[in-house]
Amino acid sequence: MVPLTVNSEGHRRIKNVSSLKDSDFHWIKSCNTDGIVVCWSKVEGSPVIAFKGEGIVEAPMDKVASAIIDTSRGTEWVDSLKESRVVRGISPNEFIEYERLGTPILMAGRDFVSRVVIDYEASDSRININYTSAEDPLVPPVEKYVRGEIFCHFRLVPMTLPDETYVEGMIYCDPKGTVPMWFVNFFRQGWPHTTFQNLRKQLKKSDIQVLPMVAEVMHKPAVKLVQSPGPETP
Repeated sequence: MVPLTVNSEGHRRIKNVSSLKDSDFHWIKSCNTDGIVVCWSKVEGSPVIAFKGEGIVEAPMDKVASAIIDTSRGTEWVDSLKESRVVRGISPNEFIEYERLGTPILMAGRDFVSRVVIDYEASDSRININYTSAEDPLVPPVEKYVRGEIFCHFRLVPMTLPDETYVEGMIYCDPKGTVPMWFVNFFRQGWPHTTFQNLRKQLKKSDIQVLPMVAEVMHKPAVKLVQSPGPETP
């Protein structure tokens, strides 16, 4: 059972999203539009709904992975993303990432700190990219934003054609604060379709290149990674 906690408003929340595992999700198909299969899943004891999308992206797997983890260009395609940057590296295949999202009027802004890990399974020729909420002294919570929690996973599998990749992406996102969960779930249900469509458009750009981290994980030559500068201190 997933460990839970109760916040000051009396709402149940998962105590630590890093405790989530595949068996905690029981996916139910919602629709199939534009070649994107959308599913949703309740998580025991939590009011937050998880969503998943599956579909084919017309680009090589290493480029798809590079587009996903490239914080310097995340605002070009990730819905509502206003800022994204690498805080620090941890190992050749993992780093701490900071993200800030735009929110509707009268709603406090949200930010997230995640530990990002990219793994390559040589036996199956697939890439896994995991985002799990983390704490880091370099990016402590600030009063201006509400610090949310996220558990996100991408699984990439090469198709028979060299320029096609099967992508599976799922997200469990708790924005914290006092936002009603029905409101959160209502807007998050569009995440799979929007994410896939935007990722497809991003990968049609001619300047998308394989990043060093992806190349190193797959043991391929790569281009130099360009990181975006950090935000100004308020």
